[in-house]
Amino acid sequence: MGTKSNKLDELRDRQPFRVPEGYFERFSEDFMSRLPEKTMSESKPKDISLYDRVKPWLYMAAAFVGIIVLFNVFNKTAEITSQDGNNVTAKTSPLNNTSEADDNADFLEYIEDMYVDKYAISYIYDDFMDN
Repeated sequence: MGTKSNKLDELRDRQPFRVPEGYFERFSEDFMSRLPEKTMSESKPKDISLYDRVKPWLYMAAAFVGIIVLFNVFNKTAEITSQDGNNVTAKTSPLNNTSEADDNADFLEYIEDMYVDKYAISYIYDDFMDN
C-alpha cells in the first residue's frame, strides 16, 4: 500500500498534457489561413421576390379555406342523411325532449313489469313497514 501512495504523489506534480511551443502565438494566423477567401459577389444579399415573401401567408390562408370547406361538406352530408332518416337520427330539439322522456318512462314501466315479481315487492314493503 505504501508504494502505491508514493507513486501517486510522484504523478501528482506532473502535467499529463503538453502544448507544442508557440501554438497559441500562431493560432490565429493558422486559423485564418485555413478559411476560404471571400469575394465581393458572395457578400451581396440575395433579392427576395414578392411571391417568396407572401408564400407562407398564402399557404396558411389555403389551409384555413380547406378546413372551412371540409367542415361545410361534412355538415351538409350530415343534414342530408338526417333528412333521409337512413343513417342518422333526426336532430333533437326541445320539442323532441318531452317525447323522449315519455318513451323512457314507458320503457322503465315495461322493464319493471317484465322482471320484478310484484309479490316480492309487497313482501319487502310489508316487512319494512313492520320494523
